[in-house]
Amino acid sequence: MNRILTDPALEAQPNFEFPAYAAWLNAIIAGGLAREEALAQMAEGWRLERQERITLWLQQSEEDLRAQREQEEQERIAKEAEAAEEQREAEKKKPKINDFDIEAIVADVLIPRPSQYALQKIKSMEYVELWYFSPEGCREASESSRTTAEDSFGLAKVDGYVAFKPMASFKASQKALQDHDLSWRQFDMAKTSFLVHIDKSGWPDKHQQALALFFTLITNHEHHVRPRGEKTLLRYAGFVRREWHDRLTQNQGFNIGIFNSALYNTLSDDVWEAERDESIKLV
Repeated sequence: MNRILTDPALEAQPNFEFPAYAAWLNAIIAGGLAREEALAQMAEGWRLERQERITLWLQQSEEDLRAQREQEEQERIAKEAEAAEEQREAEKKKPKINDFDIEAIVADVLIPRPSQYALQKIKSMEYVELWYFSPEGCREASESSRTTAEDSFGLAKVDGYVAFKPMASFKASQKALQDHDLSWRQFDMAKTSFLVHIDKSGWPDKHQQALALFFTLITNHEHHVRPRGEKTLLRYAGFVRREWHDRLTQNQGFNIGIFNSALYNTLSDDVWEAERDESIKLV
């Protein structure tokens, strides 16, 4: 059906005596009606036709109004969906902060914070030297964060987004020592901080327990009070923990919490021979 462009109710009745209607009027009169009757018939026909168009106009208006309301509803739903999506994206980008226990207080002892480089290694569950967790390593990290150029940044992926991070978080310290080069005091303090941080980073309980036992067996070994005992134990700890990480990477992990006396004895002999050779050179 063709659309009706104007409201038929606003139309005025035509004057059927105008020349434009003469042919129609004469045709009706030729059919046997008087002029006045013919004019009346023409007027009545126009009124009936106009009423039909008024009815169609009202239907068309109702359909147009319904379509307009449906479109407005669809636009409203689309806008609400768009606003909700923008809100979700904004929530994703908004900095997050966890809740806290209103009854809890800070711990009696605070563990020194190692460098971002060491923390990233822990987060990735990769090998990192214990020196970074020693008082000296944490002190160097604190001093480096104050003296390193603040405008040195690199790209990193953080929570699914690419972001700029200080280059210090990517660089190993030039002052870092291998585990077997640590003093006994440094080793003992560093392993405690190390265990705290792997727990904070959510390492598997099985791995944490094995490492805790490993360090306990080292620090409580009866040989640490003997000559060359501490040096041998530190070599054992450094080599074994490095080997443990390498084997885990190769999916050939072993239980680091089991002390290998045969390996320890071999390392003890190596230490003794190295000291003997050194003493010979000094003679």
